Amino acid sequence: MTGNGAAPVSAASGWARLAGRHPLLAWLDAALRGSGQVIFMDNPLTGLLNFVALCWGAFAGGTTLAVAIGAVVGNLVSTAAAYPLRADRAALRRGLCGFNGLLVGAGIPTFLAHTPLMWLLLVFAAAGSTVVTLAIGRWFDARKLPGLTFPFVLTTWLVLLAAYRLPGLPIAALPPAELASQASAGGGLASIDAFIRAALRGVAQVFFVDNPVSGAIFLLALAVESRWCAALAAFGAAAATACALAMGADANVVAHGLWSYSAVLTAPAIGCVFLKPGPRSLLYGAAATLFTVIVQGATATFAGTLGIPALTFPFVLTTWLFLLAWRGLGTDAGQ
Repeated sequence: MTGNGAAPVSAASGWARLAGRHPLLAWLDAALRGSGQVIFMDNPLTGLLNFVALCWGAFAGGTTLAVAIGAVVGNLVSTAAAYPLRADRAALRRGLCGFNGLLVGAGIPTFLAHTPLMWLLLVFAAAGSTVVTLAIGRWFDARKLPGLTFPFVLTTWLVLLAAYRLPGLPIAALPPAELASQASAGGGLASIDAFIRAALRGVAQVFFVDNPVSGAIFLLALAVESRWCAALAAFGAAAATACALAMGADANVVAHGLWSYSAVLTAPAIGCVFLKPGPRSLLYGAAATLFTVIVQGATATFAGTLGIPALTFPFVLTTWLFLLAWRGLGTDAGQ
């Protein structure tokens, strides 16, 4: 099964041995690893810190408690759904059946009103994302490409588009559908502090959180497992923020991390997860990071005509293209 591609963590820890002996703890361990796999980390502590960051965002502002609860529910449900579907057990234990469901669970209450029907739909969609993950994984495994967060993107887009025709699912925060038009220049950020906060918000926006402290906690969670991944995620956020500002993007949108969250994923994906780290892959990852900003703008334009958000599709498309092109260079990919 194709997932985010992070290497498995050694099973030598006491927690891993304990989880291996108790089915309920094994499910919880897989769910925590699924939280970590949102940004490629197969580590339950990383996953736990990610939930801490989500809760901080709900407490301090930058998201609602419903988003944090939805992320937990989506993760647990999508992981549980993998058992009766007979997903590959190694992939399940690594959390590769849970991270898309987590994002679905965080995304739906971000854009739809928090009604009882919305919560029922969230549970169903989270379980459905596992079906989508397994189906896409079968197709992509044969082509040696990772499915990444595409199951989350596809599932969430379908739910949001359906909401336009289902009055029982009131829309809360979707962008208005509009034809493409040239945007006006958006100015710049006021200070270095504002730039840093914008970059940290870009990290947090991967999880639908608009809070710089949460972004810092997410980076800390990455560093627990991989300092390379944490450094490249931070680079992706900063580089995309600077690139968007240089091209005249709306400074207010940039300040909320909405031009950089996909690049936060692209930079480590190309720089150290799917390609072996080295000067060539790091330079290639930097190019992919900047290209993600272009794809972000294009996707936002296209999705905006339908009244839906871009989500992480810019990361998905850019990573697919750059991995396929890397093969054409006659260079072996890493993990």
